[in-house]
Amino acid sequence: MSDDQRDVSAMRRKAGVGRPPPEIGRVTAATALRVAVAQAAEDVAALMALAAGVQEQRVVLDSLVEGLPEHALLVLIEGPNSRYGLIVVDPQTLAALVEIQTTGRVVPNPAAPRAPTRTDAIMAADFIDRMLELFEEVVEEAELSILAAISGFRYAMPMSDTRAVLMALEDIPYRQFTLTMDLGSGAKEGSMQLVFPFDPPRLRVDRGDTAGGTETLADAVMDTKAEMTAVLHRREMPLAAVTALTVGALVPVPREALVNVRLEDVTGREISLGRLGQVGGHRAVRISEENAEAPGATNMVPGVMETGTAANHGGLDAVGDPGALGSLGGMADDNTMAGLGEAGGLGSLGDLGALGGLGDPADMGVMADLGDLGGLEGLGADPAPIGDLPDLDIAPMAIGDLPEPVG
Repeated sequence: MSDDQRDVSAMRRKAGVGRPPPEIGRVTAATALRVAVAQAAEDVAALMALAAGVQEQRVVLDSLVEGLPEHALLVLIEGPNSRYGLIVVDPQTLAALVEIQTTGRVVPNPAAPRAPTRTDAIMAADFIDRMLELFEEVVEEAELSILAAISGFRYAMPMSDTRAVLMALEDIPYRQFTLTMDLGSGAKEGSMQLVFPFDPPRLRVDRGDTAGGTETLADAVMDTKAEMTAVLHRREMPLAAVTALTVGALVPVPREALVNVRLEDVTGREISLGRLGQVGGHRAVRISEENAEAPGATNMVPGVMETGTAANHGGLDAVGDPGALGSLGGMADDNTMAGLGEAGGLGSLGDLGALGGLGDPADMGVMADLGDLGGLEGLGADPAPIGDLPDLDIAPMAIGDLPEPVG
């Protein structure tokens, strides 16, 4: 081999001939947001803003509001179908934006915390709109799946406090991007949050004529996703035991957990209980019917009735109140008791609570001494002497006329 050929081969090796092509890093949502923030700050305010770190997480409204920093600028952003998100600019980032636009430089000292003003919101509006626009463009070029969820959002209005945020945003899951930034080549360090509804918007449903095959409102509602988590068992373990877990280690789960699987929503609130099973070779949870009690239902044992009600005594509204005896079944038609209704002036019979002690009906043949009737005080303010009462035309009661005792 000649020296020229050796030189060519060495040059080709140095040029990378025969090597696999270098792998180009895949663009992610975090990468797209870094690019959008840096470009927007340069375009709008000639500000050097480098996003040092980007975190993405799914949050619910309550935890989102609880984590908002103090004295931050809260900006409501509006997207398609009247969906709303939130931009949170911390005091240091806001100070850098204001300083670069008013003095032409970023003061290399932390800004004193203060409540943001409407002027601050106006000076940050162009940066926010440009950042959202560039974020959407980069995500679209990278063909990321979150495009539908972050597209079309623009600056809407500033929020005065967290209470206004709670009133403006829906109680749904949100996608939260949190950035830590280097501002003005290290003059300040700040942070910012971008919050979008987690799920992409759905197309509006035409409520008019659906004869042409247009999806109905009911179809759209029933197609809405409702996420649930099935929790088989929760177990607390010491940190030493957790760190000692290895592949193949067994975590004890009680047998009763198989029939007490918890169904929870995205906030961790228990919806129902179920039992573990399978359908078509896949794990499944059957919701237990006994856990879905009707509102107002009482835990009563079948065949056991509460005492003291008319339903349990066949028309006796209250045994302790003989004045409410009313109709005693078929006794009103019995010839042997025909004259009882003509006794006249008897009024209330007083306290007949002792009727419950009559015992076996077979013993009624022996009419015991009535003793002191006691309750006759209610016969009137000036009752007539007993001797002045009219004679009662009551036929003598024969024992044979009594009904047979019920066994």
